[in-house]
Amino acid sequence: MATSLLTRVKARVDLHTGRRARGIVQGRGRSVFKGSGEDFDDLKYYQPGDRISDIDWKATARSGEPLIRQFNEERVRHLSIVADTSSAMATLAADGTSKRDAMVTAAGLVCFLAQNNGDLVGLVGGSESRPVQLPSRSSDGHLELLLRTVQQSTTAGSRPSDVSWLLERAFRVTRRSTLMTIITDEAHPGPEDHSLLRRLSTRHDVMVIRIGDADPLQAGDLDHEVVDVESPREISELARVSTKVARDVESYRRARREATTEMLDSLHLTHLLTAGDSTVVDDMIAMLREREYRHARA
Repeated sequence: MATSLLTRVKARVDLHTGRRARGIVQGRGRSVFKGSGEDFDDLKYYQPGDRISDIDWKATARSGEPLIRQFNEERVRHLSIVADTSSAMATLAADGTSKRDAMVTAAGLVCFLAQNNGDLVGLVGGSESRPVQLPSRSSDGHLELLLRTVQQSTTAGSRPSDVSWLLERAFRVTRRSTLMTIITDEAHPGPEDHSLLRRLSTRHDVMVIRIGDADPLQAGDLDHEVVDVESPREISELARVSTKVARDVESYRRARREATTEMLDSLHLTHLLTAGDSTVVDDMIAMLREREYRHARA
């Protein structure tokens, strides 16, 4: 019988992070997934990263300083995974592994931490012609189904990337405030998605996991063809060995990475760019620890 995807992720956490993950996995992870509850507790001054939807406008008007409402934390939290299951995610990552495998591992880590904290996890993915959605639950069977759905929905035959549609759908179908983890590739979300992300962040606590693209030229491995899956065509050997093409490609990718990072930072979103399945667990643990530290200081 094949090992479950969730069990594989648990093994990866133990293997790659050991004690460094233990604090997050065993109990302290509740601060990682800190969110609004149902019972009002107190007011505090607004800090970058706080949700705009929590601002108490009447109290702000009286004090002259932006104040947000604090709530007692809910016993059970709702998390959502927004997975880019497009054909672009069925290709190679920067470290030579599969971007699909890295996405499943990232989603599995969120599921694992949520389950340890007694929280519920749902899924939004697919395409406009074939949307994918699972409700928020916490059982082993549900979380395994969620990971299998992400894995099986991401193929070379999937629709091309449409992250704008995916973000819009996530906003429409996820009405309860959640910790929302968006998992996509290096090229997304783009600056054109700024308004959609800002709208999402007024309702949800948003994290973005981006999985790096492999070198599209693969100049060191000319024995194998390189094909663009989203507009299927082979990249010619002449282009792959051209120094000028390599410079132009790297310049374009660097500018794109910088523009995306600047946009995500301007929205005060937690985010990372990981090389692929070999690094995603360690990178996510480091990101969550930094997030936990910021929450503790807030």
